[in-house]
Parts: sequence; C-alpha cells; structure tokens
Amino acid sequence: MRRLAAIFGVVFVIGCAPAPVEDGSNEGRQVQSIVRHTASPFCPGKTLDSCPSPKAGVWRRDIRAWVDDGVPGPEIRDRLQARVPGFDLSIPPVKSGWVIPVIAVALSTWWLIVMVRRFRGQGANTGRVAVPRDDHDLDARLDEELAALD
Repeated sequence: MRRLAAIFGVVFVIGCAPAPVEDGSNEGRQVQSIVRHTASPFCPGKTLDSCPSPKAGVWRRDIRAWVDDGVPGPEIRDRLQARVPGFDLSIPPVKSGWVIPVIAVALSTWWLIVMVRRFRGQGANTGRVAVPRDDHDLDARLDEELAALD
C-alpha cells in the first residue's frame, strides 16, 4: 500500500511540473502563437510548430525575424500566405474535440470507484456474518422465537 502511494506521489509531482517556456517575452509569445496556429504546407496535418521539415524551420526563423522587426501578426500571415497561394494556412476547428476528455474523465472516475471499493473490502472486518441459506436449525429456532412473541 505504501509503495502504491509512493508511486502515485511521484507521478503526481512529475505531472504537476510546469512545462518549459522557450521565451517569456511578448515577442516570443507572439512567435509561438503564430507558429502554433499556422498549418504547415510541408507536413500535412501538422502546424509549423510540430513540423520537422527544414523548410518549416526556415519559416519559423523568418517569423521570428519579422516579429523582431515589429511586423504585425496579420501582415506576417499575409506574407506566409503569399509564399503558398494555393494552400490554406488556417487550421480547421476540431468538431469532436470534447469526446476524448469526456471519455477520459468517465474512465478515470470508474477506475477510482473500483479501486476504492477494492481497498475498502481489504480492510478490517466489516461486521457482516455469512449465514448459510438452507440451515434448517436456524429456521426452526426462528419459528420458535416468533411463536414465543405471540
């Protein structure tokens, strides 16, 4: 039981650790926002942020340079779109994005209930006594006590 609690504690602490931040400046946040919300023409289904292509790396460097030069975000997007006129750089919205979190919450709740019931059953005696169902002596004694009440 202590081992399980220790493992849970370690996983909890690791899970609560803050994610590393690349650049805390306003420019860094603007670059990250543009890169994360722009579809990559080099990696289908990925953003510029997650695309490993060297060409996507060049685009990320260009975006950083433009942000450092003070170019506004909409103009940066227009410049990128001008590079690939036939490709839509916007990311389509996910219609069923709520399904996975709902399933995860339901499964984790179910798992928690099962584990609590299992650990409660392993504890001290709950005071219940197992009585055989077809005990004729017990039925006869119950009949005698009921007759004595009348």
